[in-house]
Amino acid sequence: MDYILLAQDNNFQEWGKLEPHVTDYVKYGKKDPFVIAAAHKTIDVYFAFANARQSFMSAGYNNYGDLCSDDKISKLYIKTHFLIHAITEYAICLDLSWQVIWAYIQPTSFEYLSKNKYKKMERECERDNLLAQLNCAIAQKNLKAKRIKNIMTNFDNDADIKKLRTLYNSLKHRGTIHFVDLGTNIKTMPLKIQNKSISILTREEYTVNEVENILFIYHKKFQLYFNSLLTKIIPNNYMDKEVPFRDFLDITLKMHAIQNIDK
Repeated sequence: MDYILLAQDNNFQEWGKLEPHVTDYVKYGKKDPFVIAAAHKTIDVYFAFANARQSFMSAGYNNYGDLCSDDKISKLYIKTHFLIHAITEYAICLDLSWQVIWAYIQPTSFEYLSKNKYKKMERECERDNLLAQLNCAIAQKNLKAKRIKNIMTNFDNDADIKKLRTLYNSLKHRGTIHFVDLGTNIKTMPLKIQNKSISILTREEYTVNEVENILFIYHKKFQLYFNSLLTKIIPNNYMDKEVPFRDFLDITLKMHAIQNIDK
């Protein structure tokens, strides 16, 4: 694994520029509040992806300093420790990307945005509910929802993506995965009967290289997938932050009124 390629891959840093500014509340608050909610959630994906990349990069260090003893097994353990963290964090990125779609596709209103009710709606976001919402929008001839669903399901069904999800599920349900050369993983009884082995409980095992390849492919493909989503969700002129002061004052007063209506 060439970790220099991973260190040089900074394209995802563009996602970090999408945090909504106060001017975005003026531009989209009344008409398209879902743009603000989805852009805000995009920042969660950005930080999760950055954390995953850092964990992955940490597995490539040659010197772990005080983290472990200076012997082969200790260094291998620390390396796999970072790889396991990267698996979990990359997998979380997919769940968070669903929340970006969820924020975008939900029925919206300026009041929902002003009262921050989007945060409560996140709790209902899971894959089946999201697909149901997309299908409902598609039934109403929403072509963008159809394109978003296709992007989402094509990524989910990609064989390379399933490999990482398999690793993640192993961690979620077993607490670990077995790395070759890091402890024993006996698969059969020591004796054969009629030249046939007798299998025992065991764990699926991976080499470090196999896991590194799975992670790097996922790293590259997730960026393509999420960039495709953002082209459907974030308006082309989103980075234009200039608005009239009168409009800014108007939206601020209305948000204040909504947030204090029952006080």
